[in-house]
Amino acid sequence: MRLALSCAALLALAAPVAAQSNAERVVNDAYTRSHDYDLVHQRIEVRNFDWDSTSLDGRVTTTLVALRPGLDSVILDAGKGLVVSRVVDARGTSLRSTAHGDTLVVYPARPLAFHDTLRFSIDYHARIDNGRGLTFIEPEGREHRPQQIWSQGEDHNNHFWFPTYDFPNDKMTWELAATVPRQYSVVSNGRLVTDRRNPDGTHTVTWRQDPRSATYLVSLIVAPLVKLADTWRGIPVEYYVYRADSNRARRLFGVTPDMIEVYSQLTGVRYPWAKYAQTTVADFFGGMENVSATTLIDWLPDERAYLDRPWYQWILIPHELAHQWFGDYVTLENWANMWLNEGFAEFLPGQYWRVKLGAHPEDDYYLDEYHQYLQIDQRRRMPLAALGSNNVYPKGALVLRMLLRYLGSERFWASLHLYLDRHALGNATSDDLRQAVLDATGENLDWFWSQWVYDAGHPRFVVTAAYDTTARKLTLTVKQTQTDSAKADSTGLAFETPKVFRMPVTVRVGTTGGDVVRRAELAAREQTIEVPGLASAPTMVVFDDGNTILKELTFDQPTPWLATQLQRDPDLWNRQWAIDQLGQRPADAAAVAALAEAATGADYFRTRAGAVEALGAVPAANTAAPLAAALRDTSAQVRRAGVAALGQLGGARAAELARATFQTDPSYEVRAAALTALVRADSTARDSAVAWGLATPSYQDVIQEAAYRIIAQTSDTAAIRRVEQRLATDHLAAHVLAALAARGSGHALDLLAARLNDNRPVVRRWVVEAFQFTLPRQLGVPRLQAVVGTLKYPDTRKDVETALQRLQKPATDDE
Repeated sequence: MRLALSCAALLALAAPVAAQSNAERVVNDAYTRSHDYDLVHQRIEVRNFDWDSTSLDGRVTTTLVALRPGLDSVILDAGKGLVVSRVVDARGTSLRSTAHGDTLVVYPARPLAFHDTLRFSIDYHARIDNGRGLTFIEPEGREHRPQQIWSQGEDHNNHFWFPTYDFPNDKMTWELAATVPRQYSVVSNGRLVTDRRNPDGTHTVTWRQDPRSATYLVSLIVAPLVKLADTWRGIPVEYYVYRADSNRARRLFGVTPDMIEVYSQLTGVRYPWAKYAQTTVADFFGGMENVSATTLIDWLPDERAYLDRPWYQWILIPHELAHQWFGDYVTLENWANMWLNEGFAEFLPGQYWRVKLGAHPEDDYYLDEYHQYLQIDQRRRMPLAALGSNNVYPKGALVLRMLLRYLGSERFWASLHLYLDRHALGNATSDDLRQAVLDATGENLDWFWSQWVYDAGHPRFVVTAAYDTTARKLTLTVKQTQTDSAKADSTGLAFETPKVFRMPVTVRVGTTGGDVVRRAELAAREQTIEVPGLASAPTMVVFDDGNTILKELTFDQPTPWLATQLQRDPDLWNRQWAIDQLGQRPADAAAVAALAEAATGADYFRTRAGAVEALGAVPAANTAAPLAAALRDTSAQVRRAGVAALGQLGGARAAELARATFQTDPSYEVRAAALTALVRADSTARDSAVAWGLATPSYQDVIQEAAYRIIAQTSDTAAIRRVEQRLATDHLAAHVLAALAARGSGHALDLLAARLNDNRPVVRRWVVEAFQFTLPRQLGVPRLQAVVGTLKYPDTRKDVETALQRLQKPATDDE
């Protein structure tokens, strides 16, 4: 799940002592919410859904157990849009209740003794602020968009559509019964109990989730869907899609039973739920791991899209499935430990692809995570375990990869099995995972947790090498140069970056007599590593052989060393590092030759593509043959890199090849890159390229997006009319107009402002988004202020006012 964490609401729950460090706050459970009852079970009944008013009627019957004597009031999370009409206990006695903001207080008929059970029902009408808890989708005249409703509970949004305890440190079982028109399916958690037809043309569908799980995972989907059935070891595996997508679903989701099998074997914990459903819906942000019933975006790839290894199957499906163990079966104690959910879910797909495809795809997967991590870390450096941490996905995956490399496979998976077994159907903290490692392996990794979980950043190594010919000894000087520049926040909390990261490292030195491997312990700001007894001068020096440390590395080496490493190193990360170093030497014939050899002869496409990309910065006379070969490669990723490199080099021949590639290549991604390359190589081809791109359908509109980028990046104001015509069918059109406005087009800005009064809601909504996320604040704020009083539609006026509030706040580090 990839929603931004709402820090303010959580901080209000438990204000920690300002003097505490981040580690102290997290380890001491400072962010865990107190509660004086145990939520045992809820029956959630919802009906009378109204898309026009985004409302429903509901009844929730709650069973709970008092956790203190004399419990005379029960505080539930309940959005202020829930209007309660009646509260009665199990005997039918009316109970008093009062609403306070987003809470509802229910008063039992008599105070409860410690461990007494209370059961009561709440009847209510819910007016939903669309998108908070529940999202009501209208077709809006667009294709592939049937009317539907879907829920989204994480972090704490389910209480906006039913009263509950909306924090992850209490778990319950539940039933969900939804009454909807018969043409709609209802998908929810657990097993299907009944599907009862009603005389009024509706049906009531009841699901039951048992065993218990966290309330943010309660899910409801109402939509016209078809079900494709599969199984894993007798457990139903179901795929719910629009009828129009049913011919694409099996190819996409058919890997699921095998993924369940691999995850069950790796963790030693059998898939723990009654079923596994995956349901696709409109306007979703990606995927959400609702227990036994994952919700996914409705971007099902067509057959051709598989040439480009679609993100949906490579990452999204295995990520959300991993949450069924890490997040649903064992759930974070509080949101400061979010990496226990998201880090594991981001880590496990790489392990699945290792099992199925081998070491290179595993390296490939985590190399992408590494690049994402660096981008996020550069914006703002935060620890893994911290409230609102911005890097729980990629850094979580990479730290777990490091832990796997440090412990070894047997000890690592034994530790995870113990963690899952010990906290089954319960909650856990970061330190619980450390304790599981200690108990499973006997090794206390407090130092690892301190620097990689509770502190921020990563080591930046600067390495220099000196070879003593007489002594036949290589000496490496290793410096850690990372700095701690974090500033304290208003509570006095600052996220520290360690001056020294402690970690074992392996150095591999190539010689004419074979490789010599030396293992050392990194434990100082500056230290030396000696490798004696070499048969010859080094032919290759690999610092951190196997790439076991999350790091940045500066290590100036002779070109022959780098060329040898690129040719011989099995690790894709180290290969890519060597490519990056060689690519900075365009005038070095040996470096260019090494890149050309890798571009045509490397055994894995990621290495070939990286080398081809690097050749784009080399003079054209030296790269014609390898780039031409790249356009014939069996891998679409290599062909995409090849045509992009041609665009960088420019010239008539490059334009000719880019045009031919667009016309003949079967890959959407390659054709999109060819459009951009064509215009870079020949600016006079811009109008043709834009016309071709906008007229060519593709998966996720990647070719049309390439045309849009050309328009925006070349300030093509002649295309404004064409873009404007797409405002109701393509959300990117408004952003292209905003980009043109940012580049000085007053006409584009005027059109955007005028469309805030468009009679089509979708156009107005997308234009507000363009003002908020693409147009520079100095342009957007004055124009929104000028027009807000003239807006005809109340919903748009509200959206503009909200956007102005956000835009007038100081920018954050993450923006």
